[in-house]
Amino acid sequence: MAESDWPYPVSEFECHRCGNCCRGDGFVAVTPEDATRIAAHLELSEAAFEATYARRTEDGALRLVDQGDALRSCVFLQADNTCRVHAVKPTQCRGFPMAWRPPDALEICAGLRAAAGLPFPIRRTISRRTG
Repeated sequence: MAESDWPYPVSEFECHRCGNCCRGDGFVAVTPEDATRIAAHLELSEAAFEATYARRTEDGALRLVDQGDALRSCVFLQADNTCRVHAVKPTQCRGFPMAWRPPDALEICAGLRAAAGLPFPIRRTISRRTG
């Protein structure tokens, strides 16, 4: 199934823990409620959470930082492709892939590919946009 065939029905999504949704171009928005929840989970003040794991944009929005690796992995993505803050993950992350998904989601997401009857994806790399 090609990306152009979307939307297609996905009634049950099962995460395959490929980690691809946690890598690549883009950003993770952090709401004030997310910041409070994640900071408490990490046993940090909200100021310490922000200083360590997030940055403010010019318009004041809060976004998670990445690990600084070539794949631009989320700061909370662990080596086994699990999320360090899964139980309290940001609202944006909770919405993937049913409430939102990037344009290349069908190419990179093992769970969506399985739901569409496609083989496991290759590991995500930096997009064609950024090289």
